[in-house]
Amino acid sequence: MIPSVNTKIIATIGPANKSLDKIIALIKAGATVFRLNCSHGTHPEFRKVISDIRKAEKENKTVITIILDLQGPKIRLNRFKTPVNIATGSDFTFSLCKNTDDNPDEVCIAYQALSNETCAGQRVFIDDGKIELRIKSINGAKIVTEVKKGGILNPRKGVNLPDSCLSLPSLTEQDIEDVKFGVKHDVDYIALSFVRSKKDVTELRGLLTKLKSRIGVISKIEKPEALKDLRGITEASDAVLVARGDLGVEIDLERVPAVQKEILDLGKITKTPVIVATQMLETMTKNPMPTRAEVTDVFQAVKDGADAVMLSGETAVGDFPIEAVKMMKKIIKESEKTTNQKSRTIELSADTDKAIASMASAITDKINAKFICCFTASGWTAKLISKTSIKHPILAFIQTKDIARRINLYRGVTPVNMNNNISDFDSMFEILNKKIKIEKLAEIGNKIVVVAGSPFGQTGSTNLMRVHTVY
Repeated sequence: MIPSVNTKIIATIGPANKSLDKIIALIKAGATVFRLNCSHGTHPEFRKVISDIRKAEKENKTVITIILDLQGPKIRLNRFKTPVNIATGSDFTFSLCKNTDDNPDEVCIAYQALSNETCAGQRVFIDDGKIELRIKSINGAKIVTEVKKGGILNPRKGVNLPDSCLSLPSLTEQDIEDVKFGVKHDVDYIALSFVRSKKDVTELRGLLTKLKSRIGVISKIEKPEALKDLRGITEASDAVLVARGDLGVEIDLERVPAVQKEILDLGKITKTPVIVATQMLETMTKNPMPTRAEVTDVFQAVKDGADAVMLSGETAVGDFPIEAVKMMKKIIKESEKTTNQKSRTIELSADTDKAIASMASAITDKINAKFICCFTASGWTAKLISKTSIKHPILAFIQTKDIARRINLYRGVTPVNMNNNISDFDSMFEILNKKIKIEKLAEIGNKIVVVAGSPFGQTGSTNLMRVHTVY
C-alpha cells in the first residue's frame, strides 16, 4: 500500500495509452497522477478516459489524481493538410486565420490580431523552438518571415512570439467550457496555461467558485511575465508546474535551470507543491532507453525537492509509455536514496501547525520510525509535513475522496480513506492501530509518529504530536 518512492509520477494520456488496460499498466508501473491535455482531445474522449481511470483506481484499490490541463491562450498553426519542409535561409509567408480549423489548404497562424500586435524584426518560434523565424514584413493578413532555423511544419504546432506584447485573455471561451466539463466529471486539478500574474489565478478561482467547485488550481509557469509575479502566483495556487517547453522558448534557454531551482525553492517556503515537466525522458518517445543527460535531469529535479515529475509525449504518443514510467520510478528511487541524509534542524515557527509538522518530521527521521501519519480534514497538515523534506512515507488519514485525490499529488503522501468518525484521542489511536494491522502497514513493536488536531475535523487545528508503538 505504501509506494516505494515519494516523488509522484504524472503520466499524460494520449493515443498510446488511453485504453483501460494501458491505464492499469501505467498505474502498476508507478504512475499515480494522470494528465488530460485539452490541446489534444475532445470531451467525449476525455469522458471515456476519466471513467476508465476511476475503474482502474477501484480495481487496484489505490488513489489516482486527474489533472485537466487547459489549452490557454496558446497561438497555434491551423490544421493544414500536408506537413511543409521549410529551409534555413529561405522566406516563408504565413496567412492569419481565426481558428485552427480554417484554411486547410494553406499554412496559417490562428490569431488574426497578430498583424496589429507584432512588427518587423521580431522573432517567431514554432514547435517549442524547433523552428525559428524572424518577421520581415506584415501585409494585411500575410506575415512574411525569414527562416533562421528550418524544419518541418506540422499542423497545430504551437507558436511563440517572445518579443511581442499580445492581448490574449487568461481564460479563453474554450477554456471556460473545458473547466465546466472538468467540474462536471470530478477532475481533481485544473492546470491553467500561460499564467502571467496572480490575477489570472484569481480569475480561474472565481469561475470555480461560481460553479461551486473545490477543484485545485495548478499554475503553469511558462511566460516571462510570470517570473515577475512568481511569489504572488505561487501563493495563490494549489500547485505550480514548471512548463519548460514554452518557458525555454520565451526566455533564454540557459536561464531555465536557474528558474526551475528558484520555483522549487519558493515552493518549500510557501508550502506549495511543484511539478517539473517537459522533455524529462523525451528520447523514450521513440527509444526504449533515455539519455544520460535525461536521467541526470530527473535525478536532480527529485533531489531539489520536486513533488512530482511529469511525462508528456513519452506516455501520450510514445512507443514505450510503460517503460518510460518504470524508468522514471527507477531514477526517482535512486535519487531519493541520496536525499535528506543529513540531520535537519527543526523549523521554529510562530504557527503551531507548522512548528508541529517540522518537529514531527525531524523526530520521525531521528528515531527512524516506520512512517509518519496525520489525521487531516483539508489535507493542509499532510502538505506541511510533505514540505519538511521528510524522507519517510507520510500516511494521511482522511474521510473524503476529493481530498484524498487532491493530496495524492504531494510528495511522500499516501492518502488512506477512513470511514470512522473520530471523537477523541483514545478512539483515534485505537482506529489507527487496527487499520495498520489490517492493512499490514507495520508490525507489532514498530514506532510511528502521529500528528493530529483537536477539535477533530476542523481545518487548521493541528496541535498534537505523539510517538505511537504498534501493539
